[in-house]
Amino acid sequence: MSDLNTDVLIVGAGPVGLISALLFERLGVSCMIVERREGLHTAPQAHVISSRSLEICRAVGVADGPIRSLGPAPQDIATIRWVESLAGRDLGVFSMTRRPEKIAQMFMSSPTPTTNLAQDKFEAVLADHVSAATSILFGHEWTGFEEKSDGCISGVLDPDGAVKKIASRFIIGADGARSVVRKAIGSQMEGPHQIQNYINVHFHANLRESLRGREGLLYWVMTPETYGAFIAHDIDENWIFMKNVDRPMAPEDVDHDRLLSQLRQAIGADIDLEIKSVSTWCMTAQVASSYRKDRVFLAGDAAHRFPPTGGIGMNTGFQDALNLAWKMAMVFRGWDPQCLDTYESERRPVALRNSSQSHENYEKMVRVDAALDADGDGVATSQDFDTVLADTELSQKVQAAVEEQAEHFDMSGLDLGVCYTGRGIIYDGQPPQADNPVTTYTPSTTPGARLPHSWLVKDGERISTLDLVQLDRFLVLHAEPNEPLEAAIKALREEGFPLASAMIGEGGVASAADDAFAALFAPDTALLVRPDGHIAARLRAERAAQELPQTMETLLIRERASEKA
Repeated sequence: MSDLNTDVLIVGAGPVGLISALLFERLGVSCMIVERREGLHTAPQAHVISSRSLEICRAVGVADGPIRSLGPAPQDIATIRWVESLAGRDLGVFSMTRRPEKIAQMFMSSPTPTTNLAQDKFEAVLADHVSAATSILFGHEWTGFEEKSDGCISGVLDPDGAVKKIASRFIIGADGARSVVRKAIGSQMEGPHQIQNYINVHFHANLRESLRGREGLLYWVMTPETYGAFIAHDIDENWIFMKNVDRPMAPEDVDHDRLLSQLRQAIGADIDLEIKSVSTWCMTAQVASSYRKDRVFLAGDAAHRFPPTGGIGMNTGFQDALNLAWKMAMVFRGWDPQCLDTYESERRPVALRNSSQSHENYEKMVRVDAALDADGDGVATSQDFDTVLADTELSQKVQAAVEEQAEHFDMSGLDLGVCYTGRGIIYDGQPPQADNPVTTYTPSTTPGARLPHSWLVKDGERISTLDLVQLDRFLVLHAEPNEPLEAAIKALREEGFPLASAMIGEGGVASAADDAFAALFAPDTALLVRPDGHIAARLRAERAAQELPQTMETLLIRERASEKA
């Protein structure tokens, strides 16, 4: 017996849980969210929203324009600074706009370039788009589950301490770094578990005048007594100070008077401020040993915990959610549940790579410390800073170390360059590789890669190639009329295969807006694109009609859900 019933129970109302709910709503799958907190986050946490995450938002009807309008002005976040104190001397500066050609490439690679917005504000945007049909039960603590032949029964404590039973076909643990769902399925975190300990101070202060002409997104304070980082979520009001500490501690163990003194010293200016909250955390670089046990799946920080150096944790979780949601929806429509086996095999290698790179970014930060240590005694002090700033050669050495941090602040190659292999892809070779695949995205139509973005014109409106992809079906994309292929697509649809078609060009659904489409898409091929926007197969146009049926059979084996789900 259960008190509530839903197709998918999502544990956790953070960004990954919320985007999962929006994906399921678009897919016609009922879902419910339980969250132990009383509401959404009220303090900023993550702040980088990558191009791919914004593309996923776009796919569920959350436009990027309003998201950008809520965030800081571009000129406020164009630089990263290494400083003696927040309002003090700059020791080194990294400019995000130092390479105009890189900015141009970013705008060519996606309809939704990367932006910045504090996580609490981003969560509010996502939650506002969740419909009334999806219940978000705040103050409800998930306590465990029991598996049945046709689904799961979860136990949930409501705010009054009463136990509710929620029946669902599947459970998604999107409940963060301390995931109780992960513990319940016996999955272990693997990798470095205590890289560095921190105190986070969320405070309100207007630092506009103190920082005029020195605006920035991040300020790394290098003075030993106040070593840490400021995150400017809003220079006029909203700040985080992330203070290094030498041991793990609980928030109640923090000496608040000493912390306030250190905060004021780190700011280096006499300003009014209001501390909103203090929290503690430990930086790790870990990935879950397993993403699944039967009907229970992990996504986001429940599955992987990265150092924040790169800002790719939440964004990796968004791609988890998309990969999992369309496959679950296919199972609900009667397709082989084995397609869910590809979730872990596709997403876990991505998490391992992203975790490793984020950890490497953190380790490389010591090169700036070393360059600032003018006397070589192992500690960079104010006296060292005086020496460095007075010596052109030493200053250039520091700036060179700062420039080496590029992968910390630009991971667009990892974000857009995900390329899957395995059962969910008809493999035909490796995609082209950039000299630096971390920072550089190379568009490719290789199976496994994300469908490249190119602007099209449809009914007088500009759209992206990505806008042609529908979450509930595969897409055949081709650039030349092909009557046998269209006949094959029609026949497959009549058999029940989830399949759409789009021909780009004269007589098609859209036309190319410029020469970029022709440069990316060969006219003698047809692309079979998955609902998550990744290319499943690349077919020769003259043989596509013959090859498509077998390709679809390979990717999806339809069976009665009652027998296999």
